[in-house]
Amino acid sequence: MATRAEHREQTLRALSNAAIEVMESAGPNVGLEEIADRAGVARRTIYRWVDSKDDLLFIHPRLWLDVFDAAVAELDDVPLNERIRIGSTAVCAAIDADPEPVARSMHIVLEHPQLMRGYTALNHEWIERMATEVRRAADNPDRFHARVIGAAIMGVIDAALFEWIAHEQRSPIADFVLTGLDHLGPLLTDQ
Repeated sequence: MATRAEHREQTLRALSNAAIEVMESAGPNVGLEEIADRAGVARRTIYRWVDSKDDLLFIHPRLWLDVFDAAVAELDDVPLNERIRIGSTAVCAAIDADPEPVARSMHIVLEHPQLMRGYTALNHEWIERMATEVRRAADNPDRFHARVIGAAIMGVIDAALFEWIAHEQRSPIADFVLTGLDHLGPLLTDQ
């Protein structure tokens, strides 16, 4: 029997896959009923897990928050730069293990820019998560400073993701993310 966390992840992945399939064929104006039918769930189930239909395209990046957190959970004594690289490498491994849903959802978003609202909202969650890591590493944790550094980290990760998509995912995404984080190296080691 699946644990609650496993059931959550299975349901979210089914919803994501259904949303991607339906939006690829019918566009982003498709109804929730069609997505729910494709996923084999009731329409109200969607709202149990996400706030809007657009959020269904960004389920995988939400799940990666858990991957990142698990990777850095016990790393309090590890410098920020290394902790970010370890967490990012774990997320990259999750992406590289199943790149298709990420690539497909990003292609939908690139074709329909109105869907970027969901991406932006998710990105803010990730910025806050990175800011939390910066505050963990700083002797004098200033919220604004931490958010600026968190936003810089997410800027690198966004750039890496879009570059990876542009290269049609031929290389591991970690090649792009870790190279990008190298550019932030001095910024992350001065914490």
